[in-house]
Amino acid sequence: MKRHQQLQPLSRQHHNGLLMALLITKGLKKKASLSVMNDFISNGWNEELKEHFEMEETVLLPALRQKSFDPLLTDQLISEHKQIRLLVEKAIVNQATEADLESFSSLLEKHIRFEEKIFFPKAEEVLTEMELLEIGSQLHEDRSKNCINYPTKFWE
Repeated sequence: MKRHQQLQPLSRQHHNGLLMALLITKGLKKKASLSVMNDFISNGWNEELKEHFEMEETVLLPALRQKSFDPLLTDQLISEHKQIRLLVEKAIVNQATEADLESFSSLLEKHIRFEEKIFFPKAEEVLTEMELLEIGSQLHEDRSKNCINYPTKFWE
């Protein structure tokens, strides 16, 4: 499904998030260093994920709360963000275990698929063109940031 132009920055960041999840899964299969993968998650969080979550929570969600948007969908988005943040916090202090890394990878992929297949399409149904333009004016992205540029190719 083609995403509304104003939400495309978030969708492009989702693509990078899916790549991040895939690379962690590959690293786990190769028994890569947990310390390196913890740093990879920490780096990805600081480079893109943190700001991505903040844009969804401070730009998109307030606009949807003013509409007749399903609160269960909003609750799921917020809950999954919290779960991901908890796993990131472990990675930042280099304490995410193999199980934590598996959970992070799985949850990140599941969360992105939920947003792309359910959340965003529903948001596009309830938001007007003017509201989407306002949201889009507040979103930004740095296309030079990509997790594939991480210096240690632990997934190879």
